[in-house]
Amino acid sequence: MGLNSRKAQIIMGLLPIGTLSLFIFFPFVWRALKTKKTSDITLAAVFTVAEVALLVALSLSPQTHKNGPDNLAAMLMWVVMLAATITAAWLYRPQSKEERMDQAARNQRPGSSYL
Repeated sequence: MGLNSRKAQIIMGLLPIGTLSLFIFFPFVWRALKTKKTSDITLAAVFTVAEVALLVALSLSPQTHKNGPDNLAAMLMWVVMLAATITAAWLYRPQSKEERMDQAARNQRPGSSYL
């Protein structure tokens, strides 16, 4: 599965909602490990911290142990899951030929060759 294919977009986009927020961080950490770009590492850190905050909010909610999460924790959970889904779907979108060529030109180091 390529980094930017339709299959990757669907899988990584549905992962945060499909796992009910247990793997919000995964699409971003996976991309950061693959690309090692600062922006991808920052995004992975942001969503990892958001997931930790979400889990802490759910565990500290007094209603979670009785009737499920309270409104604030549930709202936070949905906002983070939807933001992660939209962001992952956008990051893993299939690129056009021009986008791939631009990306290859940006990633080419001075003095390197195709040989």
